[in-house]
Amino acid sequence: MNLLLQVDPKTMWNAPHGSTELTVKLILALLVGIALSVGLMFSPTQIRKPVVWTVTFVSGLFYVLFFIFPAPISRQPTDAPRGAVEAVSFWIADSQSVIANLTNVIAGFMIGLGIYSLLRVHVGKIAKQQKDWAFSAVLVGSMVLMATFGFWDFFQHSDPKNFALADEKNWGFINYGKDLLFDGLLQNMDAGMFSIVAFYIMSAAYRAFRARSIEATILLITALIVMLSLMGVVELMWSGVIDKISPDNHIVQSFKLSSISSWLRGNVQTPAIRGIDFGVGIGLMAMGLRLWLSLEKTGGNS
Repeated sequence: MNLLLQVDPKTMWNAPHGSTELTVKLILALLVGIALSVGLMFSPTQIRKPVVWTVTFVSGLFYVLFFIFPAPISRQPTDAPRGAVEAVSFWIADSQSVIANLTNVIAGFMIGLGIYSLLRVHVGKIAKQQKDWAFSAVLVGSMVLMATFGFWDFFQHSDPKNFALADEKNWGFINYGKDLLFDGLLQNMDAGMFSIVAFYIMSAAYRAFRARSIEATILLITALIVMLSLMGVVELMWSGVIDKISPDNHIVQSFKLSSISSWLRGNVQTPAIRGIDFGVGIGLMAMGLRLWLSLEKTGGNS
């Protein structure tokens, strides 16, 4: 009931808490949502696709307008719009928090749909005892145990009466079970998985750093300098040699590993990363436009 109460000033999106108006709006929204979902499920593809395209376009258009349309500045709750431009601006500002919350609700339903799909596939594999069904049993059992112990522990800690649970000495079976599953198993398995990934990264780096060309040689020397600058003993010994050669010559002092590494990071690494970021940003914008305009056909029937 709090979802539609977060807009201030009061607009068409909300109503007083506990009022008949708010209850009617929620019931109507629920009925309309169920009717649309059932209608889309049983409608033919020729009708379903234009509806999905239209909803996608309108949803994306709202956030495009939210970022490019003039926003109200220092707006007071009693302010009234002066003209069509301000009326649209006020409406977008009032609607943003509600639509953001609706987006979070939809995301929650999507997570639930993903869990349902995962359980349907793996429970079916367990029931038919297909190949590697034992791994599916471990997955389903882990999901059930983690959800049970996790939510039970969460509700216990959320209860103000259970303030004593802040001390581990007062933990019970549920609290120790959640700690074992999450901190004792899941996090350690994550660390083990990333440790294995690190070996693959080292193997790829070894193959990339082999000096077979001028570019690979430059990459190898640059990486070697940066790695040596992070080794305290090597950096200290090299700095001592530089200080003995010429302690007052700024040009010679610039050949310290820390100075070379700092120059490489500031003048080579950072611009390269920014270039990559620009490329990734342009790619994301292009993909977003294709999804918004329903031009992306990958993975579906055109």
